[in-house]
Amino acid sequence: MFNRLLMVRLKAAENALKAGRIDEAFRMATEPDLRANRRGAAVLAKLSLKFIERSKEHFKADRYAEALLDLTKADADGSRTSEVAELREQVQIVAEEEMRKANSRRLRLEAARRRINRGSLAGGQRLLEEVSARDLDAQVLRQSAEDKQIEAENKLDQVEQLIKSGQLRAAIGRFNRAKALSPHIVRVAQIEAKLSAEVLRLVRVSLEAGSIARAGEDLRSLGDIAKNSIQRRELAEILSQAEQAVKSMQTQDYDRLLHQIIRLGNLMPKAGWVQKNAKQVRQLDDLLLALRTGPLGRQLTPEAGLGDEIPTDPGSPRSLDETVALQPQCGSGGLPEQLLMLVDGGGSYLIHRGIRLSIGRAAASKPADLAVFSDISERHADIARLEDDYFLYAARDVEVGGRPVRQQLLRTGDQIVLARRAKFAFWLPNRKSNSAVLDLSDSTKAPCDVRRVVLFRQTAMVGHGSNTHVTCPTAERSLLLFERAGRLWIRPDSVRGVQSEARPIVLGESMELCGVSFVIRPWEARIPGQRMI
Repeated sequence: MFNRLLMVRLKAAENALKAGRIDEAFRMATEPDLRANRRGAAVLAKLSLKFIERSKEHFKADRYAEALLDLTKADADGSRTSEVAELREQVQIVAEEEMRKANSRRLRLEAARRRINRGSLAGGQRLLEEVSARDLDAQVLRQSAEDKQIEAENKLDQVEQLIKSGQLRAAIGRFNRAKALSPHIVRVAQIEAKLSAEVLRLVRVSLEAGSIARAGEDLRSLGDIAKNSIQRRELAEILSQAEQAVKSMQTQDYDRLLHQIIRLGNLMPKAGWVQKNAKQVRQLDDLLLALRTGPLGRQLTPEAGLGDEIPTDPGSPRSLDETVALQPQCGSGGLPEQLLMLVDGGGSYLIHRGIRLSIGRAAASKPADLAVFSDISERHADIARLEDDYFLYAARDVEVGGRPVRQQLLRTGDQIVLARRAKFAFWLPNRKSNSAVLDLSDSTKAPCDVRRVVLFRQTAMVGHGSNTHVTCPTAERSLLLFERAGRLWIRPDSVRGVQSEARPIVLGESMELCGVSFVIRPWEARIPGQRMI
């Protein structure tokens, strides 16, 4: 009975092979009992040849997985092992190469899609050039890039028309949409430069005409356009100064207003309204002074803000103090306003703690803070500090940077010439400190052989570098000179955020720290022909 059943199954496998149903025949012929039979082994041998032939057809049609599966079946009887192995190697080599190409295609398509979505149309199209023109996905991406390119070009055409018609706000909005579509095409950069130049030109025109609000609206309308432009930063600085001046006028802070108008004058020398406003503020200052020196003003107490030294004779010559409104000078604690610092190997330094330094000739009945041996007036000029800025005020023309001025915002490196033997250089040597220095030229002489004045504000650096206020070539490290609780202190500059212990300075006593030997004492300048001051 079992033999009869075996014969029936063998016959079924042979019939399936004859009918071309080789997968069905293979499934039956590989059963253990049929496989061990001679007729079953013959079926497997014939199937091996059939599977090799079909594998080659799959290989030609690029169906590599199916080809490899058929080769596995072809090797089931072991009669064609070498032929199967050789063909399998060929299929695997080609399959791996095709897989590599497929992965490369997929990565290129993904990269092209990302670039096109970010607006880099040219970059996306370059990537698509390496993908077959018949690739459907690549065709879709190419069409998307072309559509965006056309849309961006149309919007840029509209931007140029809007610029010509003066509709700059609309042009900015249209330009931003075009740039979002394709920010990297050359035409975008060209039109951005043209658009920003036109808007910034109008901003400058508005500022010079005094239309501050309109200038601010136009400048802000640019958004991110030309955000790194030097011209835009300059106009933003001018606009900021103008807006601060408006606030000072609202609060009736005329001292600050005058300083801000002077800044505007330096930034916009062609703006007539700035010069006019400066003249008006000075006239207002004159009127307020006249009012304060009249009968009503003389009845006010010093606490009202006028002080005890207002002149009672309106016809008398007015000093620099009276023509330039500044905050009163002040000191803190028991420290003198002016100190002399003598440094071994470093020279003499005048440490000026006030917010205003007067400069005048030494041979005077009332010498200035910095008295120089020169043919200048008793009170020739003042250098005043307002917040973080320093201003020069003079009763007559002096030179700053080669230009005649009477009022000037000082910048580091400015050369100041009061007379042939009164020349100075203004510096801000260290950005960690708001203290400034005033270097005397070789032809400029001052009492105590002072060669540098330190306009001291809370801190100053002592050392041998170019960023120090007080120079000492023997310094082993930089020192920080600072004021606290009405006293001067000094300590080595912090290293990696760790501060060293500070030592108090006793006026008149010598000190030595980190290779710096010095003494600080009250300023006592003995002027020839004058008593001790």
